[in-house]
Amino acid sequence: MSLQLTSLLDMFTIILVFLMVSFQAEDMDFVLHAGLKLPVSTVKNPFKTGVNMAVTKGQVLVEGKPVYRLLKGGNVKDSDFEAGQIQSVVRAVNGAWKLHKREKDEEDIVVIQADQELPYRTLHLLMRSAAHAGVFRFRLVVEKE
Repeated sequence: MSLQLTSLLDMFTIILVFLMVSFQAEDMDFVLHAGLKLPVSTVKNPFKTGVNMAVTKGQVLVEGKPVYRLLKGGNVKDSDFEAGQIQSVVRAVNGAWKLHKREKDEEDIVVIQADQELPYRTLHLLMRSAAHAGVFRFRLVVEKE
């Protein structure tokens, strides 16, 4: 009696091809803005790239470029909050998203790095501004616990 290895090798080849196709190595080019103290989380979702928005206690940066100066304590101007958007942020996110979409063909996501002590009102207005630019999905960057 002899052992038939042909079928076994075919099966291993199929498994190997399946694993090679489904394996995805992620190389993230992500720079954390200096001076931010991120909130801590135990989330295990994979990181997805998109338009980077960093929000310190003093300013808003989109793709590393300052686009809006915040008031003391990280607050937004009342006139901007009443308007429901910050025009400079809308323009910056729109421009950055068009560039991202053309270069990387990625999902429409804004990745927000925000200091953990920022008021909710500020984050809410920044997300509304990004939505006015046509990007409706957000990821908040957190520090892994």
